[in-house]
Amino acid sequence: MTDTTAPTPGRPLFQLSGFRFRSWSTIWPILLAAILMQLMLWPAREAARWLFKHQAGWFHHQVWAFVGLAELFQLAAGLAAILIMRRLLPQADPHLRWPPQRSYAGLALLIGVGMALVMLLADYWPQLLSRTPPQGGYEMTPIGIPGWLAVMFAAGPNEEIIFRGVLVGMLTVLVPGRVRLERFEVPLSGVIVGLLFGAAHYQSFFNDPLYQAVAQQLYAFVFGLIYVWLMERSRSLLAPMIAHGAGDLLEVAAVMLLSVAWA
Repeated sequence: MTDTTAPTPGRPLFQLSGFRFRSWSTIWPILLAAILMQLMLWPAREAARWLFKHQAGWFHHQVWAFVGLAELFQLAAGLAAILIMRRLLPQADPHLRWPPQRSYAGLALLIGVGMALVMLLADYWPQLLSRTPPQGGYEMTPIGIPGWLAVMFAAGPNEEIIFRGVLVGMLTVLVPGRVRLERFEVPLSGVIVGLLFGAAHYQSFFNDPLYQAVAQQLYAFVFGLIYVWLMERSRSLLAPMIAHGAGDLLEVAAVMLLSVAWA
């Protein structure tokens, strides 16, 4: 958690504590986390893609419905992984509980607003400078607009269960250690999963401009650290879910508004 005490004279700006590199015993949990990440994300996404391709009528040809189905499959995979983790690694804490004391929900919402602004600027700065309608590929219809906003917010609970609940929970036990930068402190597992969280957005390098893909890697990593900080402070996944979901929802809402205003 964040250290709120006054800095000690001579205290280093950056510190890694409680960690010892033990070659294979350190590497294999990280490799396992990377494999589990793909097992929770890729099959669910591809199953939803297959259904959308072969039964597009079920979705009324709405892309947001495909995204929502993929999220539903991934949520199921994440919850199943937590059940398995509780059995095989009972000391791991997935933080899947209501906050026992302070929820940090208000702070999480403010952080989500800030994240939305960062993502909007990083993803669409050329369009913002030229006042060109940003092309997000969202269906601007009476059903498409609320559909996209709903699935964007749902990305928060879905991805936080997988990345912070399962992966950070597991690695906190298997790769112990703390990372501190000035007064900001998180578990080493949060840094590792932050890197994996950025890597999970690799497809942006194939689908988006290079500046946007690089920006997504950077802010996904930083946001991942903030999510795990919120999780530790509140001892629950609720706050990171709110920050994550609000950030995604508000960025898409801003893109929709700008695409209409500048059309």
